[in-house]
Amino acid sequence: MSGTSRSWPSSELPSRRSRRRRSMMSDPALRVELYGVHIGDLTHAPRGRALFDWSNDALARWPLRSTPLSASLPVGTSNVDTTESFFGALLPEGRWLDLLANALQVRSNDLIGIFGAVGADLIGALTIGAGRVTGQPRLLEESELVQLLSQAAGYILGGGGSALPGFQRKLALTRSDGRWIAGNGTKPSTHILKPVSEENRHLVEGENYVLGVARALGLLHFDSWVDTIGQTPVLVVERYDRRITNSSIERIHQEDLAQALALPWGGDDKFERSNRGASLAAIASVLDRDRSIFDRTEPDREKLLRYTVLNVAAGNTDAHAKNFSLLRFNDGRSQLAPFYDAAPLALGFEAPLELAMSISGERVITRVTLDHLVDEARVWGLESSRAREVIAQTLDAVIAATRELPAHQSISKHVPGYIRGQAQNLAAGRPARITTPMPPILMPRLGTPPPD
Repeated sequence: MSGTSRSWPSSELPSRRSRRRRSMMSDPALRVELYGVHIGDLTHAPRGRALFDWSNDALARWPLRSTPLSASLPVGTSNVDTTESFFGALLPEGRWLDLLANALQVRSNDLIGIFGAVGADLIGALTIGAGRVTGQPRLLEESELVQLLSQAAGYILGGGGSALPGFQRKLALTRSDGRWIAGNGTKPSTHILKPVSEENRHLVEGENYVLGVARALGLLHFDSWVDTIGQTPVLVVERYDRRITNSSIERIHQEDLAQALALPWGGDDKFERSNRGASLAAIASVLDRDRSIFDRTEPDREKLLRYTVLNVAAGNTDAHAKNFSLLRFNDGRSQLAPFYDAAPLALGFEAPLELAMSISGERVITRVTLDHLVDEARVWGLESSRAREVIAQTLDAVIAATRELPAHQSISKHVPGYIRGQAQNLAAGRPARITTPMPPILMPRLGTPPPD
């Protein structure tokens, strides 16, 4: 992770001496728990690196080389590279990681120093270390929520010890009876909030619309909506790695595919252009490994194909390895996580059209055809006839959904028609690109009017 391009004035940065002192004060090891079980410890390795050491409890509970934690960290195996690839990917990226490290007065690659403060509420069912001093959960007044949103940087400032991966500004909070709650390290977060400025409202409305299409296709079941908190538009997304019961909030373990594939963290290795290991074929190779012949649910590879079809139709060029995940349940089962983090990015004016991961060798989203999708699925092991059936069903459902789903006024003239037009082109065997006399976003309207 880049630690050189910081936006803080040099006078506000901790000195090298204070950073070294803070790092030396870090715990010698951090306890790592999965589903409440002590599975190992995150320990210091030479040259300031970190190493995961499996516990005796874990070795007694699971067979050697089984994967309750990660496909890249089988039980009983570990090294500093796979340790840092997996655990580093739990943290924010880029500038947000730099800001977090600066606030904690540690280096941005000091995993133990960072997790010692923010390991209490991570994605999935992992907890690392003791986190910050915990307190009782408390209801947030709107003024407090507005302040938190203004500070949102992928972790909770001022309490809770929560970290979220990614480049976007994010905040993790708990929602109960329509009110927002600061968990303060004792109550797991249930929702992720993504604030934007008013002039960028269309960005979160577009993302929410794509999630709505995915929901209509059965590719996700969590809730999402755009709210206005104070004067700030906020995309609110229910966490799919949480299960809410009458008495508790249960965490569900997950790993993204960059972690599962042991891709280096902190750079651009989640993109195929930077690392050939970050491909759809590589993702497919991890799926359905423990699938039984008696399992009647949809195979994950077919589900991945549906995700890919929707990403192309929606113009989502940012479907990289970290935007696909595996859920790993307490009973040892694993499955592809719901569709998430998608937006009609290619619709933007002069937007880049390069795909994060190519489809049968095609890197430009507007050139992708149905045949590319079929050929890609064949590489994963799907029969051509079945791949065509899945693709056709998915495109029909996308077209139907865009005719029925209402859209916010900031996107209603372009996003539904854009997605529908690309899906129709794919279904007809043409490249996805819709043909317009000017850039699509500059057209008065794309497609037929949306529903009221």
